[in-house]
Formats: sequence, structure tokens, C-alpha cells
Amino acid sequence: MRRLAALLFVLLLPACYQVEGDTVAPAASVRVDGVKDGRYRRPDGVEVRVTWNAAEKQYDVATPDGPTGKARAARLAPGLFLVQYVDAARLTLMAAPKGDDVALYFAAKEAEPRLLKAHGLGLKPGPINALTGQARAVVDFFKDLAVSGEFVEGEKLVYLGA
Repeated sequence: MRRLAALLFVLLLPACYQVEGDTVAPAASVRVDGVKDGRYRRPDGVEVRVTWNAAEKQYDVATPDGPTGKARAARLAPGLFLVQYVDAARLTLMAAPKGDDVALYFAAKEAEPRLLKAHGLGLKPGPINALTGQARAVVDFFKDLAVSGEFVEGEKLVYLGA
């Protein structure tokens, strides 16, 4: 059931891509100012608990049924972060704190093909679109996306409290 909930969550997020390698290395992972430990409601309505794990330099994510995955964040640009979420799949997306919530961002329709080509990445359509290419190229894709400003705000993780 948890895997199904996680998949439904991912299907609601056009902002994320499935990737092969690590896009946020443990050494690069940071705790994001403005992201509080506590309960959040995902876009699919499922409540998760997000907790910073200082020993592992990552966020632990869990539903009331148990752990669902781990997330690492690295700064892309002022206020914007590259986030890698690992569970059954390895996903990468761009996010930023917005008030108590976490806003998720995706590439503008016109920008995505140009940036993919510029970084030698392919896009494999599926229930979760996959970026094909080296992890370093994926990181550079997101860095250029952040700097270009050619992205759109999508869904949010809504903070529910401690």
C-alpha cells in the first residue's frame, strides 16, 4: 500500500524525473532553512512526517505506516534547491520553501527540450518521466533551469505542524 501511495504521489508531480545516479551526494546535502521537521500533506492528500537526520545528512520521510524514503537537498540558486528522493525509484526535482510549505517547480514547456538537448540528456516518457544521461548532466540541467528562471511553480507539500 505504501508503494502505491508513493507512486500516486509521484504521478501528481510533473516536477520530478526518475534518474539513474545520485544527483545530490551525501557530502553536498544540506538542511534547508525554512523546512521544518513535522507533518506535511503531499499533493495526493497523504500525510507524511519529514525529519532531518543530521547523522546521515538527509531527510527521513515516513507515513503513519512506516518509512517511505530519504531525501537530500543541495542549493541550486538563492532560495532554490535540487532534491533527490529515494524510495522504490530515484527521483530528482527542484523545490523551495514557501512560507511553511515546500513549493515544487518544473521546467516551462518551451525550456525543457532546449535544456535537455544542451546537456545531452534524453527524456524517456512513462508514468514517471526518466532523464537518461549522466547524473552530472542532470545536475547541470537543473542548475541552468534555476538560473534561467524558465520554471513554473507546481504543487506544494503543505506543512501541518509538528
